[in-house]
Amino acid sequence: MSEREVVIRFRGVRKAFGPKVIYDGLDLDVFKGETLTIIGGSGMGKSVCLKMLIRLLKADGGSITAFGEEITTMSDDGLLGLRRRIAMLFQGAALFDSLTVAQNIKYPLVEHDWGTPEKRDARVAEVLEMVGMPGIQDLKPAELSGGMKKRVGLARAIAIQPDVILYDEPTTGLDPINVRRINGLILGLQERLGVTSIVVTHDMDSCFTVTDRIAFLYDRKMGWVGTKDEAERADFPPLAEFVKGGRGVLADDAADVMGAEKPGAERRT
Repeated sequence: MSEREVVIRFRGVRKAFGPKVIYDGLDLDVFKGETLTIIGGSGMGKSVCLKMLIRLLKADGGSITAFGEEITTMSDDGLLGLRRRIAMLFQGAALFDSLTVAQNIKYPLVEHDWGTPEKRDARVAEVLEMVGMPGIQDLKPAELSGGMKKRVGLARAIAIQPDVILYDEPTTGLDPINVRRINGLILGLQERLGVTSIVVTHDMDSCFTVTDRIAFLYDRKMGWVGTKDEAERADFPPLAEFVKGGRGVLADDAADVMGAEKPGAERRT
């Protein structure tokens, strides 16, 4: 079996905010085409990891590479190219309230000078169809429910055709139906687009539904990394306690979610 391709690598990464140390020697590899889920306690820095990857936050030390390029010393032009290849769905969707759905989705397309205006309009329609929300281009964020905002945020993230999608707490604050929809979209987009996904969550049912591997943040580093099957039987008490405490009724298995929630299958609610 050939060695898996590493597309993102953290080595010895350090990050602190004043006296509060978030990371002290973070090591992590992310493989091409996988869904990796980062779990850990609230306020421990899970989202910080994603933001350092696209350099919304700068690491204090260590190395972060993506596609073989060093991010910590990357130029502004380099960062622009990086952010075309790595897109992020922010926790609150981060839509611009004054813009329509179409204008929000077009924002990264314009930023990266992607296509003609006509091609951008076509791309907006295409990605809205992918997330099961066709025909809402003219609505404003205030007219959308929480679940709809998440899906529009995801449509914006995939519009630029990234290689990697980062999901920051994608199911937080959603009802069970929308949680199921978002989980199905994560799985479906990985299958349909072949993207690499990194998901930050504290929702263990969602984690075990969508993930291939789990990275458990503990003691200011990734204290444990392995497959979801390995996580179920890992001899690491902090992980076992976290997983057991975070799981309610087990989520449907991935095949059931995929069947019910393929992109474009769900209708607007």
